[in-house]
Amino acid sequence: MPNKLSPERPSPAGMPMALRPHRIRGVIPALLLARHAIAPDDAIAFLPRDAREQATFDRLRANGIVRETAPGRFFFDLDAHYAAVERRRRLAVPIAIIVSVLIAWIATRFFRG
Repeated sequence: MPNKLSPERPSPAGMPMALRPHRIRGVIPALLLARHAIAPDDAIAFLPRDAREQATFDRLRANGIVRETAPGRFFFDLDAHYAAVERRRRLAVPIAIIVSVLIAWIATRFFRG
């Protein structure tokens, strides 16, 4: 039974992607999200300010996360971002399990019983 004092909040899974709260780090994603450039129709003009920003921007474009609609106009593809996060997670979980088991095995080698 929901608490009568607090309003019901819909679960993030049932919300459209554009309305979900996003915890995405980085200067370029923050700028694009702040200007609501998350769809081809909302693309904004963007030009990186320095070499570091240019390298990040090029990496995001190569991964398909930042997409160009017209020359010089870009948007942040949330679906592509979350797909990349999921790919990294699927790779990191088995590695973390293997490393944990290895550490546990090494720790048990130090016990003499």
